Amino acid sequence: MKKFFLALGFLLLLLVPTNVYSLSPEEQYQVKQKEIEELEKKISELQTQEKTLSSQISYMSSQIQLTTLRIAQTEEEIAVLTGKISRLEVSLDSLAQILGKRIVASYKHGEVDSVNLFLSARGFSDFFIRYKYLKVIQLHDRKLLFAMEETRTNYDDQKQEVEKLNTKLQSQQKLLDKQKKDKEYLLSITKADEVRFRQMLASARAEQAAMERILAGYGEVAKIGPVKTGESVGSFIAGPSACSTGTHLHFEVVKDGNPQNPASYLKNISLMFEDNVVHFTPSGGWEWPIFEPVRITQEYGQTFWSRLGWYGGGPHTGIDMVSGTLDAPGPRTAKAVSDGTLNRGSISCGGGTLRYARVDQTDGTQIYYLHLN
Repeated sequence: MKKFFLALGFLLLLLVPTNVYSLSPEEQYQVKQKEIEELEKKISELQTQEKTLSSQISYMSSQIQLTTLRIAQTEEEIAVLTGKISRLEVSLDSLAQILGKRIVASYKHGEVDSVNLFLSARGFSDFFIRYKYLKVIQLHDRKLLFAMEETRTNYDDQKQEVEKLNTKLQSQQKLLDKQKKDKEYLLSITKADEVRFRQMLASARAEQAAMERILAGYGEVAKIGPVKTGESVGSFIAGPSACSTGTHLHFEVVKDGNPQNPASYLKNISLMFEDNVVHFTPSGGWEWPIFEPVRITQEYGQTFWSRLGWYGGGPHTGIDMVSGTLDAPGPRTAKAVSDGTLNRGSISCGGGTLRYARVDQTDGTQIYYLHLN
């Protein structure tokens, strides 16, 4: 009968699903690590797909999922280390109490040397027993001291590791917030419309290609003459135009054939920034090319759009801007930011004609104003 119940118990154990048992922290970490690796592979594959709104949203959603997993993994690491720290605190308290009692006992009885031990002994055998016992106690005290020092060192190391992980967690949480915001912004700006997304992508790539052709000497250019700081060089177009899906002035600075960061040339003024535009502080001395208040719709460098791959993996080579607010648009006049020689140019772009102004300075710096009437 006993064997029967043992066999029945073993059979029932086999029938119980294994997932009812909780995984150890190490096993949970491995499970999440495998999910992270699978997501990283999926994200890598999505990057090679054709740029569509659906593929881009899928890519962003996968990034959000990946960051969420990494946050959970970091939180588990913190929980495991916090548990270790709690146990180390208990060990330190116990060791401190034991050592405290030993110190008190030593203080009460005073130092016991070998001579006193011999004189107080009832014979040689008693002396050797007491002497051996004394050595055991001294050895035990030394071990306690070493153990306490080792525990304290381990405790300090674990505390530092938790601080590092908390810093990492804060960074991951900020990244997650940004990724969610980026996804919401893309859906908002494209109105979740695949056709609009493709139009915006085509315009961005066409504008980049046109700028590369302009710098290579293609298109038509006519010299107008000297221009002074603050004088009009034209007005930028309202609404969509060639290689542009909406009103803005693309302002670009080129020196020795290479785009420069315009923020390094323009003077510091109060600026407004659209969502998902990284804020920057101008540090130059030039006047701004449009009337204040100035609203930045895309910064220079690795922007929200360039990170989506809209410029072939390269940076946005200028600053996009408009005058006024969303509710109260300002004038569309483009002004010379410094003295120079004004040129007017045009080049085919996206099935239309992209018109621009270029102001040449005596040091070879060229200043471009794109999307003009």
